[in-house]
Amino acid sequence: MSKVIIIVSFELNNQNLIEDWEKMSAKISADLEGVDGFIYRDSAISENNKVYCILKWNSLEQSKRFRVTLEAREDWPQMMADFSKIVNMETMTQEVLKVF
Repeated sequence: MSKVIIIVSFELNNQNLIEDWEKMSAKISADLEGVDGFIYRDSAISENNKVYCILKWNSLEQSKRFRVTLEAREDWPQMMADFSKIVNMETMTQEVLKVF
């Protein structure tokens, strides 16, 4: 089992949504605290307004288990609706890097 870094990038639906994203990002980070296998998360924005989220996990399997648990929550559809109001889902990419 090796640690992984997951880099997610996306654009906001509108540049004026940066404050909304900052609030949502803080909530996401708080929700991850104490999750089995989670190490850290940072979020940053580039000069061209592309957002990057960097997450480090003890293993890809633990990350995937968390995702399954999250998607099983009753409030998952509302969470995704709120997320989609801010994030342009069509621009979202994800890259998984194995730490060595």
